[in-house]
Amino acid sequence: MKKALKIIACTILLFPIGILVYINIRLHTNPDLENQEETKQDVVRQLNFLCEGLKNNNLGAETQNLYPEGFVFINTLYGLTWAEVAKSEKSESELFKRGLFESRYAYKEINSEYAKSIFDEELKPSFGIFYRGWKNYLLGKILAVQTKKDTSEIKEFKASCDSIASAISQSSTPFLESYWNASWPADAFVAVASLKLHDEIFEPKYDTIIKNWILKVKSNLDTQTGLLSHASNSKTGKTEVGARGSSICLMLIFLADIDPEFAQQQFKVFTEKFPITRFGFLAVREYPEGKDGKGDNDSGPIVWDIGFAGTVVSTGTFKKFGEYDAANQISGCVEGFGFPLSNGNQKKYLFGKLPITDAFTAWARMQEPNKVVIQNKGINTFDWGSTFLFHLVSLLVICILTYLLWRRKIRRRNLNLSPPTSSASKIQQPLINSIQ
Repeated sequence: MKKALKIIACTILLFPIGILVYINIRLHTNPDLENQEETKQDVVRQLNFLCEGLKNNNLGAETQNLYPEGFVFINTLYGLTWAEVAKSEKSESELFKRGLFESRYAYKEINSEYAKSIFDEELKPSFGIFYRGWKNYLLGKILAVQTKKDTSEIKEFKASCDSIASAISQSSTPFLESYWNASWPADAFVAVASLKLHDEIFEPKYDTIIKNWILKVKSNLDTQTGLLSHASNSKTGKTEVGARGSSICLMLIFLADIDPEFAQQQFKVFTEKFPITRFGFLAVREYPEGKDGKGDNDSGPIVWDIGFAGTVVSTGTFKKFGEYDAANQISGCVEGFGFPLSNGNQKKYLFGKLPITDAFTAWARMQEPNKVVIQNKGINTFDWGSTFLFHLVSLLVICILTYLLWRRKIRRRNLNLSPPTSSASKIQQPLINSIQ
């Protein structure tokens, strides 16, 4: 029994030492996001894990059980990330062919009757702006990577763009409904980004609609922060839930492509209110500085003000705006605290228990900086922090735990070396003391 207790005590001390050493090393093993090839190779391993889940383990339906739009979300992110991989390859390469094939697979999944059944066909545009926006954006990305474009996909994409543009033009609010009487601005940004993508691929058509939409957006900002709102009134467009990290990080990625100048203005305000450092780590708040709130399906867990979802997505946000130092710091934190496991040609985070995190991580890492933003951003004056403090604290904790282990070992050795006391001596000692 004593031996078992000794083993347990040692394990209790050794386990945190091992975890701390692991995290401190993993913090510096993430792919360099400025190195496209290195990043792509790492992302493909993540996509291999998602591929097996989606095709063999019913991952889409399982994700739907966790989130209201889970099936569409995880398939779309999977397809979009493969499209970005294909975009970086030559059209004759095997990876390009696979990227295009997997993107089309994902599009087929979200175009299925099961995916449509999650939403209401009577909304404008049909099935709501979330479904139509993400679906159309994925199709646009599929077309963008093709040198010789599929005519049926062109026809479908253009028809969907017209439908989305018509609904936006006829709406009194810039933020159309995703469900009846429920509007989230982020969904509209994806849809408008698909119109912008159309004008980049084909002859420009929606420039006026996009400009008018931006004017409406600017008149419906969160009055407390001056940023894009998290949720809005479906009839008026006015803010119902103010700016939050999980949505603003996502919207900034799309806004950078829709309107780079407005995006730069929003990004500047964002950097003043949402980035936060804890033990030197850069992260993103879920609620702006000075405001508290609880976590939900959108934010994921909130620990010490840090929003889980917003922080993961912000890798893509910072990268989009050319802030590679910040993007790599966030990516390093994901690598350190996400406990990635590699198995053959696959890689998964959090032991593969939350694949939507893998999907967002892969997609965010594959974002490309917006060239207009990079040209105009000027000198970076933001202080993004450093991991030095965490390394220092970790070293201190490891030294204390190591000392405790060493002291325990010395004490045990001294006990083993102590001469045994005989029964006779125990009887004689009181007599000697009394004589003295």
